[in-house]
Amino acid sequence: MKGLLVRIALGVFGLLTLTVLVLAVFNDKGLLQVRGQSKKLTAVENDVTELDAENKQLTKEIQALRTDPTTIERLAREELKLVKPGEIVLVSPEK
Repeated sequence: MKGLLVRIALGVFGLLTLTVLVLAVFNDKGLLQVRGQSKKLTAVENDVTELDAENKQLTKEIQALRTDPTTIERLAREELKLVKPGEIVLVSPEK
């Protein structure tokens, strides 16, 4: 009789342990969910780092456009196709 009780107790304990492990892995805050959220967090952190670098570069460009005449002239020539008075523009045919 005592041996049967020990087996039943061990069986119940084993089932409870297995249930806790399954819940720890598969429930809403389980290992799989935490791992997935961790990957998303890493991706978002990388995006933030890239956007921060882009933001710094754009801030430099804005500052140059506000203060540097050479940058303003270069942009006017390249983007707006402007020329200084008296300059001659040579246009080559595109292939």
